Amino acid sequence: MRVLAIETATSVCAAAVVNEGAVISEASLNERYVHAEKLMTQVDAVLEQAGLVLNQLDGIAVSIGPGSFTGLRIGLSVAKGLAYAAGLHIIPVPTLQALAQRVVDAQVVLPGERILAALDARRDEVYAEFFGVKDGYAESLGKPSDVSVATLMNDLSAGTVVVTGDARSKLQPAPKREGFQWKFVADDLARCSAGSVGLLGVSLMARGEVVGAATLEPLYIKEFFFRQHS
Repeated sequence: MRVLAIETATSVCAAAVVNEGAVISEASLNERYVHAEKLMTQVDAVLEQAGLVLNQLDGIAVSIGPGSFTGLRIGLSVAKGLAYAAGLHIIPVPTLQALAQRVVDAQVVLPGERILAALDARRDEVYAEFFGVKDGYAESLGKPSDVSVATLMNDLSAGTVVVTGDARSKLQPAPKREGFQWKFVADDLARCSAGSVGLLGVSLMARGEVVGAATLEPLYIKEFFFRQHS
């Protein structure tokens, strides 16, 4: 199963091609405000490196959020356009689940530990979701939420939590609570990755979790407010 993957939910702008369980090409930039300019260049580059054209793919996996409103709109628009052009299904991949699955695949989660995938939602808030591990798969323990750091800290239960995502700095230091421990993953592992989106996308596609371009929607969680300057 050959899948093109797109990741634009954060400052990371990336594309990858995944074939079955392997990333065969990937291009990534960790830089804000370049997504509109660079994403299609990355898509062309990873397809060329993989020796494929669009109509040789089985689907397009795209990170749907939560995350940057602008980044998500760009990524989903590109995915829709490519899917229309080649008649491909789209695999919507929740951004926090892809982050959690990347940690699982790296085998840094010990039995009994939970995963917290957290992205910066500006101010004192984070987009957060807890995951457990079942049969090598990151399984959500609830719904993704837009939550204040204080509320998140107060609601923590005992145990070890593996923390990933670009909001890790907001969660330091760990709360002083008996029987509780943060375990922060390395910086490179905590970044959003098109390869991870593609690998998870292959699994989701095998379960039939695909949509058409017309029905693809972002997972925003919080409302978007446009402020007009006077």
